Amino acid sequence: MTDQHGLPDILVLMPVYNGAAFLAEQLDSILGQSHRNFLLLARDDGSSDHSVQILQAYAGKFPDRISLIHDSLGNLGASASFGLLLQHALTLIDNRPASPPCYVALADQDDWWHADKLACCLQRMKQLEATSATIPALVHSDLRVVDKAGQLLAPSLAAYQMLRVQHTGFVAQLVSNTLTGCTALMNTALVRKALPIPAEAVMHDWWLSLVASAFGHRYFEPSALVDYRQHGGNTLGARAASRSGFRFRRLQTLLANNDTQDASELFRTLAVQAVCFDQRYGAEVGPTRRWALRRVAALKHASALVRRLSFRLLRRL
Repeated sequence: MTDQHGLPDILVLMPVYNGAAFLAEQLDSILGQSHRNFLLLARDDGSSDHSVQILQAYAGKFPDRISLIHDSLGNLGASASFGLLLQHALTLIDNRPASPPCYVALADQDDWWHADKLACCLQRMKQLEATSATIPALVHSDLRVVDKAGQLLAPSLAAYQMLRVQHTGFVAQLVSNTLTGCTALMNTALVRKALPIPAEAVMHDWWLSLVASAFGHRYFEPSALVDYRQHGGNTLGARAASRSGFRFRRLQTLLANNDTQDASELFRTLAVQAVCFDQRYGAEVGPTRRWALRRVAALKHASALVRRLSFRLLRRL
């Protein structure tokens, strides 16, 4: 279902890479949404299994619901592939005449969406935008953690990973991302502000989380709207860190154990991301946030003690 200008009110973006094992189940769950006014944009990221054949079969059967993005770029990785799809979505939105708002949701290839996921997130988004639809806005939710057979491992990813989801401030997000991208729904203003996703971003959703916290509104829906499947092929697993990047439990463990090699790499990636954010947005974020950006950037060369103290301080701000 689309509006009179050719687009639905939600574009769902899903890169696929060797996801044949669970792809059909995920597609079924997306097609089973109670909110029907959406279009799934899928891009294969150079799969060597039969993911492409599955996508083609579903797109042929549901041409009004699924559109495949074709290019010759090959394997870009999750973050860059999501970035490419976000740019494609924004181009589609910008090329249509003035019409009702269009929102963008992100999907992973191996999860299972609850039937009310889009409807619930869209309702929360409308509430966020009640004052202004021109301000970047992000809605995300909790998830259930399940095994490869769909059996429950934990009813709440937020609790499982000890995420402080109430700490949505920009400074806290610099060191502890609380957004799991496969739950995200964002407005066009956020997509426009965040693009392009830089190579220096830890992951695409961490970058989106930073931009939302710095310039807009965000809402965490405590209901679990996605079954977050854990299996041997996960890019990043829920046990130590989600696919959104390095979580608090992982950082806490490294700091407590003084695992200097791994900790150095973690903080190097955070520092590189902070420098990139500062270069692009530093003039817009104000002195306190710019101080925090430079504090995180300095952690790349800091001692273990300074890292520990800085991490504990920053994630409370």
